[in-house]
Amino acid sequence: MINIAIVGGGPNGMYFLNGLLSVFKELKISNNIGITVYDKYGYFGSGWPHSPAQAKTSMLNRIVGQISFAPDKTNIASHYFPQSTRITFNEWLKKKYQTTQNERYSLNPDDFPTRELYGESLVEICQDLINEVRQAGIDVKLVKDTVKHVKKAEGKYQLFRESNAGADEFDLVMLATGHQESKNNFYLAASLKEYVEYYNFAYPLFDVPDWQNKRIAVIGMGLTSIDTLLYYTENKGGTFYRDQGKLHYTPSGQEPKKLYALSRSGYFTYSRPHNAKEVDLAKYEHQGYFFTRPLIDRLRQNVGQPAHPDSSTENHALQLDFDVHVFPLLILELQLCYYRILFGPEVLSIMIAESRPLVEQFIACNRAFNSQKESAINWLTQATERLAREAIFLIRCFLNDGTTASFHGVPVETLVSRFVYVVSAQQTTTPGDVQNFALAALAQQSPWEHKRDPEAHLFNWDMIVDPIRLMDFTAETPWRERLLAFMHWDRRQSEQGNLDNPYKGACDDVFRDLRQTVVYAVDFGGITPASYNNMLKDFYAVHNRAANGNCIALMEKMEALIEADVVDVTYAQANIQIQNQQVWLHSLSDAGKYTRVDAMIDAKLHNFSVMKARNDLFRDLIEEGIASYWVHKDQNGVECSASGFNITRQFQFINRDGKRERFFCVGQPSEGIMFFQNGSIRPNVNHHVANDILACMTSVKNELQTLLTGQQKQVSLTS
Repeated sequence: MINIAIVGGGPNGMYFLNGLLSVFKELKISNNIGITVYDKYGYFGSGWPHSPAQAKTSMLNRIVGQISFAPDKTNIASHYFPQSTRITFNEWLKKKYQTTQNERYSLNPDDFPTRELYGESLVEICQDLINEVRQAGIDVKLVKDTVKHVKKAEGKYQLFRESNAGADEFDLVMLATGHQESKNNFYLAASLKEYVEYYNFAYPLFDVPDWQNKRIAVIGMGLTSIDTLLYYTENKGGTFYRDQGKLHYTPSGQEPKKLYALSRSGYFTYSRPHNAKEVDLAKYEHQGYFFTRPLIDRLRQNVGQPAHPDSSTENHALQLDFDVHVFPLLILELQLCYYRILFGPEVLSIMIAESRPLVEQFIACNRAFNSQKESAINWLTQATERLAREAIFLIRCFLNDGTTASFHGVPVETLVSRFVYVVSAQQTTTPGDVQNFALAALAQQSPWEHKRDPEAHLFNWDMIVDPIRLMDFTAETPWRERLLAFMHWDRRQSEQGNLDNPYKGACDDVFRDLRQTVVYAVDFGGITPASYNNMLKDFYAVHNRAANGNCIALMEKMEALIEADVVDVTYAQANIQIQNQQVWLHSLSDAGKYTRVDAMIDAKLHNFSVMKARNDLFRDLIEEGIASYWVHKDQNGVECSASGFNITRQFQFINRDGKRERFFCVGQPSEGIMFFQNGSIRPNVNHHVANDILACMTSVKNELQTLLTGQQKQVSLTS
């Protein structure tokens, strides 16, 4: 009998079970196999963050059409894959609506669903999958409990549960534990706990005792924070209503005395634009003009620096510098996408042609261009910057004087027509009178609140990093009013969509569509330790804020909560102080403001750390020698601060002796050596999460074959 454990019952646990059944079919295994799945809350398929018990106010930040439950034909998936998971979320919703006629299932592919609705689908499909596995002759046990400790004895893995029910013994273990609570992840946590009610983790969403009489500070202004703020407002009976087009909030009286939203940047995540790409992914999904995997390979070969010999064997032998080599290429790619949307494909072609020799020289190991961040950016973007300035000058001359000209063979009228469409959403029907059409269109208020002057539309990275700094406010304007003005403007940009709004479209193209190219450059020690640390601190934060936000409707609710004075952002950029045994928020954006708080919730999902994880299971893996730490050093011995596991490219643990264990992980426990391992499978795009599962199952299959061979030999010896 071969016993397999899946630790974690969320989506990754279901993906594991799905992959195992595929392997069993391929190896023609139909008996003498047992699978045990553990989940702390007993929500098999969904885990807690997406469970059907989630508050209905919590939303996914992904649209219906971008969710599926298993690899598909674009992943070169095995034809042995189960039938129960060969369905997308969109198809599941249609099926449910046809059966029930319940409007909660009547969603369009570009709608954003609630977490609990997605959870309902996960639980239902996971149960169908479990039934399919059992029908194949495989024993499946579901255990509602937490695995807290692990030991290894005589080649077997002993898992110990929180309920102290004794050890469960397994031949192979798969970790799918998802986001983990960390101990004192916020740098002030240990001190704050002495003087305030301090909660280290927001999930499962919970009631602070006597919350109605308390001032609660929520650390973080991202997705988890938004879930938390809505939990204490709309979920407590407050209502949103629209009056003359504007959304308002009416409190129920069950809200906390005050909710304070805090973050290092002072911003909520930006609103996610309307996704118009789903109508034709092959046409609109961005593949990269220069920022591609082959270019990363060439760049690494030409300019990469040797890794330290102590680094993990799975690491790249040559390291790039993220700030100097990768980030400047991302800026170029952003500019090209931005100006394609603003000026049209004709201008893009010219920009690409004139940028190509610059890129070639950049990757050809010319230290004059690729040894410093600013010089690298200046070198790579010099053609796009020059051509953009030329374009806006010609547009301005045409608007002012009707001066016709050619932009490198492209009539200026072509540029003007596209620019006017982006700003005003109007298209000319009389090609011979473009100037009058343009002036009339630009004289009207832009439906997206764009500025009408072409000079205001040059690409600026700071509009992504810190846009409020570039907006027109007097010095006395409070941060609350600045943030509300920005959130309103940002929402209008998102309503324009990811095909027609220059900033939203460029961020969607590069930060989302090319995310896996960034991962390709970064994974397995692909960049220097120092630049890896900087990337997590700076770039990753901007990436999440600009491209990983929530839907327009949810961000409009945040505006309404702020305007209703239920959520206070005065202290968004807070100087947290302990004085007279009390915790105070001191505003760094509004001088002279400070206030006391009664409770604090860390509503951030932090990067995985073996050392900081609250669950002892992860440290046990190291102490028992089943796992080892990922070692990432540059040639000078500078080491990465990440505390993650050393795993193979097939997600298999490497033990303290450098050998592979029959222990696997996907998702958050694989972070460190791998970057951005969170997410659900997307259909029809060769999605990385599905590919990760397939890669992992390749090694799982090899280990199962070895176990089966051993069993057969044992039978032969005893017969």
